[in-house]
Amino acid sequence: MLGAPLENHWINIMAGNVESVSVQPAHPTIHLGERSILLPATVNAHAHLELSQLEAPLDVPNRSMSDWVAALLAFRRSPDYDAEQGILQALRRPELWESTIAVADIVPPILETADGRRRTVTDETCRWLPFTELIGWRQDQERGAFAPRYTFGLSPHAPHTVCPALLDWAIRQNIPLAMHLAETPEELQLLRHHTGPLLEMMRRADSDYDPKTVLHGKRPMDYLQLLSAAPKAFIIHGNYLDDEELQFLAARRETMSVVYCPRSLAYFRHSAYPLKKMLDYGVRVLLGTDSLASVPNLNLVEEIQFAWKQHPTVSLEIIYRMGTLEGASALDLPKGFGTIQPGSPAKFVVLHSHR
Repeated sequence: MLGAPLENHWINIMAGNVESVSVQPAHPTIHLGERSILLPATVNAHAHLELSQLEAPLDVPNRSMSDWVAALLAFRRSPDYDAEQGILQALRRPELWESTIAVADIVPPILETADGRRRTVTDETCRWLPFTELIGWRQDQERGAFAPRYTFGLSPHAPHTVCPALLDWAIRQNIPLAMHLAETPEELQLLRHHTGPLLEMMRRADSDYDPKTVLHGKRPMDYLQLLSAAPKAFIIHGNYLDDEELQFLAARRETMSVVYCPRSLAYFRHSAYPLKKMLDYGVRVLLGTDSLASVPNLNLVEEIQFAWKQHPTVSLEIIYRMGTLEGASALDLPKGFGTIQPGSPAKFVVLHSHR
């Protein structure tokens, strides 16, 4: 990710880090084969690892967000659901520990146990960056909010599930924020007109739900302006951001990023993702897998390959940077993450060409 590809080189490793890259090996060697490509390990900028006990994406025939959420809540109420075990299982999945160096994960606050302690949920081969999820649409909700000591950031979940007071509280914590925004046309309908399937879904959950007291403004821009006060803000999906909103993000690319989840977008049958337009404006775009509720696995390399097929006018190098160096930079990971250079972690993606 730092220059042109190198052919027939050796990566010399010492104590788990890259020592050097050279034309001759410095240590005992492992040869990867004549048609192998070594790439930096990926940075997964958005996941819901708690759902990793699912064996396949949720079977929702029409793929509407409101029906999908209903199916998701049914799974969460089932005996098969265990958030912490789901995260542990995910971190042990080969597609994570073999090729991913860091994953930003939205985690439910139930991981904070009753006695105030939490069991360790880490894996030494994959840096886990938890964003504690905030959901609450009543105006007094912020009084019960908390920021666990172990959290990397907070995730005010979405415009229709977080009241202004709770969102303001999250911003005041001065830590990274991740928010699902401009994800569906139904969300835009709810913001603009206070009508539609998402409103019906929320009123099934709470008959007193009142969009006038929950929603902040009429469009995603109103939320982008609030989130821009955070030290880092991650706009999850951003499938339906308009040109003005993209320009706003481009002007703040050092602190604000959009996370594109290619296979999840295809699962929900959304409109084509405006990736080329985002990049042309200068928006920082990262890649994520979303969850096993909408994708078949947590392999970010497959997200990269899928995105390339969907966006043939964007170079594969740029798309791979989105899943490595751009993610590492946006998440303030140590120097060397998302690259292969002296001092970087000795963790790689190995691709074998059969041509």
